[in-house]
This record gives sequence, C-alpha cells and structure tokens, in this order.
Amino acid sequence: MTSRSARVSAERPFYDLHADAYDALVTDSPEPWVEAVHARLAAAGCHRARVLDAGCGTGRHARGLLDRGYHVELLDASPRLLGLAARRCPGSPAHEADLCGFGLAPRFDAVTCRGVLNDLVTDAERDAALASFARVLRPGGLLFLDVREAGASRVRADGTQRRRTVTLDEGATLSFVSRPRWRDGRLLVAETYELSTPDGRVSVHDYDFEMRPWTADEVRERATVAGFDVREMLPGVGRSTPDRLFVVAARSQ
Repeated sequence: MTSRSARVSAERPFYDLHADAYDALVTDSPEPWVEAVHARLAAAGCHRARVLDAGCGTGRHARGLLDRGYHVELLDASPRLLGLAARRCPGSPAHEADLCGFGLAPRFDAVTCRGVLNDLVTDAERDAALASFARVLRPGGLLFLDVREAGASRVRADGTQRRRTVTLDEGATLSFVSRPRWRDGRLLVAETYELSTPDGRVSVHDYDFEMRPWTADEVRERATVAGFDVREMLPGVGRSTPDRLFVVAARSQ
C-alpha cells in the first residue's frame, strides 16, 4: 500500500519545499533520545548494533547513533529529507520507502521511529507499519518509538496559532504558522509558510492535514499483534512539550 504518511511526506512543505528549514524549526536536541536508545542497546549487549532509522528526517538522531558506534541505515518517504540525512550521515545506506511496506532484509538489531506513526490515520496503515518493523528485526531485536499521546495532544489542540520565524541562508526568512484543532480523536492542523527573500519576493503556501495520536492501550495492543513485547512506555524523551510517549518493545523470539 501507499500510506497517507508517504503521501504527506511528498506534499507537506515542511518535508519537501522547505525541508532545508526543518532543523531551524525543530529545535529539540536529539541527544536525550539518542542517549536513551544507546543506554538500552548497551544494556542488551548490542554495542555495535545495526539500526534502521525509519522516518529519519534530516538524520540528526541517526548521526548521534553513528557517533556512538552503531551501524545506521536511513529510511524516509521524503526524498528531500532523505537527501539531507544522507549528507549528514555519509556512508549510511539510504532507502526512500513507505513505512507501510518496505522490502529490506531482516538484518537489524533495532528500529527507531519518531513521530511518523502519527501520520498513519487508519488501522490498516498502523498495523502495516508495525508489521514492517517486525519483519526487518532479528528475533529479540528492539523497537524504539516516539508517538503523540492522545490525551495530552487533545489539550494542546486548542486552535491557537503558533508562529515561528527563522532566518535561512542568504538572508531569506521563513515564517511558519501552525494551528491545531481536535475532532473525533484526530489532530487537524492548518499550516502557512511565508518565505521572504532579500530582494523583496514573498511566496506563501498553505497546507492542511490530520494526525491521529495514540493511546497507551492502542500502542500495546497493536504492538502485541505485530509480534512485539512492550517493555517500557514512558513520557516522551527530549521533547519540549508533554504530549509524547517513548516506547521500547522487543520482537518476540
């Protein structure tokens, strides 16, 4: 299947047209997440683990794992983001693929996936992604997830506009406005991107999409069906907002 997440990755300006501004707009440090993953891999004796970073974005977290001695492969449905990640992580194999169906061999000791599962809004897509992760992991391999938690996400989806303006290369500025609302268990997000260049040109792009946050019960149920044993479920690691879950699961032997 071609998932909605893959389609959003090809369309959303955050992942495509303005991918170069991604790191300026997403400023949470990758270090807490990387250290949390590293600690658990080390405790499991996987000191030189082969890791698949599924939904790698610009590769900041993959770079942190590489620096700790892991072998990391990159996977993302956005060619622009994947290209940035490949430049940040030279030598790491890069796969442009849909989370809901990628054909890699079962050679990984761990899979990491942050945020992307929120873009999967149907049950079929969610189950397909988790099944894909299980297929590429060796028995006992670890899965690390970051997902939006439904209750806290609903509280934050108050319709308030959130604006950030960043300066890009050669003096251009990008103003990013996001307005989240809640309806029937989903986040409805309206975004506006306004790019101003030093010569006075202005371009504006609007994009509306939806995400479906997760409950802890759903994570456990779907992970179990996919063949995982959920070992930890904690508040989000390295996030500046309290609406995430950090999940550690192991593929059943």
